[in-house]
Amino acid sequence: MQDETPRPQHRDPWRDNLPSCHVHSDSPHFHEQLKSMLAGEVEILEPGTTVARAAVLVDCRMDASELAIAREQFPALPMVGVVATPEAGPIIEALACGADGVIALTDSLKSWRECLHVVLGGGRWLGGPGIEVSLEAKEASYDIAKGERHSGDVTLRTKLFVRSRLGDKFRP
Repeated sequence: MQDETPRPQHRDPWRDNLPSCHVHSDSPHFHEQLKSMLAGEVEILEPGTTVARAAVLVDCRMDASELAIAREQFPALPMVGVVATPEAGPIIEALACGADGVIALTDSLKSWRECLHVVLGGGRWLGGPGIEVSLEAKEASYDIAKGERHSGDVTLRTKLFVRSRLGDKFRP
């Protein structure tokens, strides 16, 4: 006989809210680009604004060095590295420099929201098609997905994630 007791639903209470983000960049153009691109999907906070739950979008289009500076300014907030395109090199560099997630300017608005919900919930966002092939080909270190804020070793989990996404499409 099966247990018919309803299981509790673990639903993100923030799921229907717009994710709120600070922007860390020296480029005023980058701020404006994000505001116009993400309008209606992500709330871009004005400098000095405090909210209950926010992430930091860090300009990693050139390199990931800004992540360390952003971490000093926002020590308790999750960091999302913003790269120009979803290429393996910049994604891996941002993750290795401590980003909680990485998103490309070319990614869909749905991906942006999903990325922000994941990192705001305490997870890692390893999105982007470039990283999948690179990890499967063992061109990258699997320990990029752990660090001070995410201390669990996710090596096997990352490999399984990559394989589940690629299936038989790629063989080294």
